[in-house]
Amino acid sequence: MRNSLLAFFSALALLIVGVLIINWQLWHLAQSNTVAMAKNSAQTVESMLNEAAAATVTAQRIAQEGCTTQAQLDLGAEAALKPHLRAIMILDQGQIMCTSLPGNGVLIKALTQLPYARLSLLSGARVKDGLPVLLLQTLTPGGRVIVSISDAHVRDALATVAHDVSLSLRVEDRVLAHSGDVVVQANKPTSLSALVSLRYPFSIDYPLPPFFSADRLMQQGWGLILLIVFLSLTIGLILRRYLGKSTTYEDDLRKAIEKGEIVPFYQPIVNGETGVIQGVEVLARWKHPKSGFIPPNVFIPIAEKSGLIIPLTKSLMAQVVSHLNPLSSRLPEGFHIGINISARHITSDSFLGDCSHFHQGFEGKRVKLVLEITEREPLLDSPHLIENLNSLHTKGFVIALDDFGTGYSGLSCLHELTIDYIKIDQSFVSRVSGQKDSTMLLDCVIELARKMSLSIVAEGVETLEQLEYLNRNKIALLQGYYFGKPVSYIEFIKVLLSKPRAMKQDFSPQTKQA
Repeated sequence: MRNSLLAFFSALALLIVGVLIINWQLWHLAQSNTVAMAKNSAQTVESMLNEAAAATVTAQRIAQEGCTTQAQLDLGAEAALKPHLRAIMILDQGQIMCTSLPGNGVLIKALTQLPYARLSLLSGARVKDGLPVLLLQTLTPGGRVIVSISDAHVRDALATVAHDVSLSLRVEDRVLAHSGDVVVQANKPTSLSALVSLRYPFSIDYPLPPFFSADRLMQQGWGLILLIVFLSLTIGLILRRYLGKSTTYEDDLRKAIEKGEIVPFYQPIVNGETGVIQGVEVLARWKHPKSGFIPPNVFIPIAEKSGLIIPLTKSLMAQVVSHLNPLSSRLPEGFHIGINISARHITSDSFLGDCSHFHQGFEGKRVKLVLEITEREPLLDSPHLIENLNSLHTKGFVIALDDFGTGYSGLSCLHELTIDYIKIDQSFVSRVSGQKDSTMLLDCVIELARKMSLSIVAEGVETLEQLEYLNRNKIALLQGYYFGKPVSYIEFIKVLLSKPRAMKQDFSPQTKQA
């Protein structure tokens, strides 16, 4: 009886101690993850404000030289090529001098009465379309420059993977959360902590996780609790087992790559007039065994920062070869297979070998392999990068500049690299609507590409109006949800077999937009 009681109370003590340790570990991990998400959001907002500060330089020059027709076009182009900016406005002697909007229009009601503040949040009531904005103001000798950032981009920066973590942007006593309008909040609630930016006068408010949470304990620690109860392990073994499971996002991503959880999805690129599939873009998806599909905007930045983007891309290349090589006889001649490549991978020692192996997987086939260069990192910092890309171009690879106008390098890449075509970002295509001047910025981008003899692919086509506009402008290659969302290999086979294969499309530099 005594031994039974000792065994019972020993097991009970082990269970209590184990639960307390597990709870503390999960609480500490929740704190770390919340702070990491707040830091990431703050860095994203700072990046947007850096764009606004760069646009201010152009506006200051125009404020000195005067608001001419060319000056308005310069302001419009500045706002268009910096994807997070909404409008640029110049005040001089208390009057509206020049803006980036068509017809020298203004976004803010009673703009001339707006008080000066380096950074401010403006509620929807002060904005003509009812949507709040983030404003960066800079004084000039005769007035000031006001640059606005859309609430949608700010809210995207505040979005988190965790459903129980809600971040908000605070500028003085004004607060913008992931949803709703700007609210006045003089004092920060005690349940929140703040991450203060060192570059701009704002902070990211984030919630402090509770020390004990039954839901968190059961969702994330139930396996360890079962081990404690049924296997009667020692505290040391339990701690070692638990600490082995408590990994960072980077470790989770590394294991996911090794286990093949990062899989390619295929989004069709079609001829806008005929609907014939002309190629695909390969997109990475994380098929997490517990969380389901994790969006790429969550794990791709982690992969790029940690260097895991290289083994991730190599894994995708191998899977794409195994998927599409057996289908090559059913693909139209010149079929486009595009895969995203980061600057970090291009400058690595293994890059040329990786691409050569990828090319060998389709040797003798009728497909064209396209390297879509992303601009999330600076592209022109390394001459080795330019040398590698130009070398692959001479070997038959097609080089594309993805999400044109939204990254670090912009127009400078077109002069340094041998670019075959550009992919117009969704942020430009989404502006196309029935409203007057809705296509003005996109017209400028298309005209620029044509003058530089670059082929064009338009991304993010979602409406019939956008399709008709692009067809009128002879943009033959289109991509977007209007034609089809990214799908798995099996679903892509079904789509491919349901489409005609007679159309031939050449993606070489000789096929340009007329």
